[in-house]
Amino acid sequence: MGLIASYLRMRFEDDLHYIEKTLAGDLHAFGQLILKHEKYAYTLAFRILKNQEDAEETAQDAFMKVYASLKSFEGKSKFTTWLYKIIYHESLGRLRKTKKNMIDLEEIIETEETPADFVNGIDQLHVQERKQLIKKALDTLKPTESAVLTLFYLEEQSIKEIEQITDLSESHIKILLHRGRKNMLHSLQKITKTELINLL
Repeated sequence: MGLIASYLRMRFEDDLHYIEKTLAGDLHAFGQLILKHEKYAYTLAFRILKNQEDAEETAQDAFMKVYASLKSFEGKSKFTTWLYKIIYHESLGRLRKTKKNMIDLEEIIETEETPADFVNGIDQLHVQERKQLIKKALDTLKPTESAVLTLFYLEEQSIKEIEQITDLSESHIKILLHRGRKNMLHSLQKITKTELINLL
């Protein structure tokens, strides 16, 4: 599966190739651009909305917005940074409409350092188990924490890029990462404890 996934990723052209063709009227090129990024778009939306249907609709709405405003993309940042910014704000907009609880950034308080056994504990797990557990743990976090952790660790966006995507300050992002890691550790501990009990 890993080799197939790698091959499928390799067959895509650079984003700029599809953008230029799309702007020239090639709808197939935009379809390829969607195929290339739809998995990551959905993942980010889902981390915020915690609902499959809402995440799918938000990702679709975001791509429609991308298509409508593609001419405004100046290439000063990576296309993915621009795309994730649209998805992030679309997701928050939908979240507000459904009146779900949002994390209050004004109430964020710096917490203790992440325990050293966080990495050690995770590294004891097999790769696939680790991925599944991390996804489960992310699902338990507050929307903004989950989104920032997803962007930083799974999408490999830099803090600077996350600033552009979320419109949050560097300090807020670092606090969210710090707080999110601690909360994820707590969730992982509960999840793994439950799974171990079920195995006994």
